[in-house]
Amino acid sequence: MSLSPTLLAELDAFLVELNRASAAAILPLFRADHGLEDKGLAGPPGTVFDPVTEADKAAERAIRVLINDRYPDHGIIGEEYGEERADAEFVWVLDPVDGTRAFIAGLPLWTTLIGLRHEGRPVLGSIGQPYIGELYIGGAATGSRLMSRGKS
Repeated sequence: MSLSPTLLAELDAFLVELNRASAAAILPLFRADHGLEDKGLAGPPGTVFDPVTEADKAAERAIRVLINDRYPDHGIIGEEYGEERADAEFVWVLDPVDGTRAFIAGLPLWTTLIGLRHEGRPVLGSIGQPYIGELYIGGAATGSRLMSRGKS
């Protein structure tokens, strides 16, 4: 399938929607008492501390629900819940809270990273910073832009 400008615009708008859903799941848990797990405990001896919070998991769940509802044939690779249809034509790559240690410490130095691959090549990506209300979106065919508090 080729990527028409219409399809790219649709996917770009959906990327904004995914970021909003992620922010809605994360922000109530930022600087709040939340559950914390160490993914590193499941690794081999000597594995470093690899924290995951309820915010990480809640955001990834919210994003996955939207993708599966809107684009059930798309794949997903997520940091918290692994791969689902990773060989699909379109694959979303998710890191719901990049900078989990800063998140845990209450520092606003974390982001939400979402990318989209088409036939193995990156076509769209975003870096969201919900706490300050900024979202950077870009793609080779779409250019890049900053949305601040929902406005481009």
